[in-house]
Amino acid sequence: MCVVAFAAGTSADYPLVFAANRDELHTRPTAMADWWPDAEIFGGRDLAAGGSWLAVNRAGQLAAVTNLPQANARKLPRSRGELVRDFLTRENSASEFVQVLAARANEYGPFNFLGYDGRIFHYVGTQTDAHQLAPGEYALSNAPWGTDWPKVRIARQGLRAALRTPDPVAALHELLAPKARTGDDPLDRRTALFIDDPVHGTRSSTVILRSADGQLRFSEYAFAADGRKTNAIAHTFMVGRQPSERVATR
Repeated sequence: MCVVAFAAGTSADYPLVFAANRDELHTRPTAMADWWPDAEIFGGRDLAAGGSWLAVNRAGQLAAVTNLPQANARKLPRSRGELVRDFLTRENSASEFVQVLAARANEYGPFNFLGYDGRIFHYVGTQTDAHQLAPGEYALSNAPWGTDWPKVRIARQGLRAALRTPDPVAALHELLAPKARTGDDPLDRRTALFIDDPVHGTRSSTVILRSADGQLRFSEYAFAADGRKTNAIAHTFMVGRQPSERVATR
């Protein structure tokens, strides 16, 4: 994914808020969000390598990964998408997970990783040490932690504004929408939240909202190579309960 905005510990109504656009080759095979048949995980799935870019588990934990561009890409032994699955099925603590990951980060292509343990976010990146994030509102893209690209600032500000609306899910989808340009060039990947590119562009927009009563809402739109919305998923479940039947797209 190419831009992420998230908040934890800042709203009494919504302990977790997460919004992201995923940019990827339109030809890469992908499954939209659903319950995975082999794990208690809900999210999209990369059918080429089997991992994911963003998912949650039944306990209400979340994991997400963004890549860092490489001048000379080389094949590495493990896929970054494995990190999402590994975090959501781990047996150790979130802090231990990111510390271990920091020690073997060179097994993966350059990345930013976020893991939410149900209370706080943990971060580790190829170029950044593992650490916990204080309660707050944050945004991140395909650059090392703390890189304040224009799209990162717009995403962070948009998240704050969305939390003041009656329907944050709708407001966040509006923020991530195709018309949400932040510059003159829609292909400027440091500026535009939605990349309208027929080869490597925005494939999906996802909004995740966990309410104080334990209800988790997962809303996702999929986009074709020409920028048209092709599918939408709106799924709700109570954290800690058995997942409901499989989800149909529309």
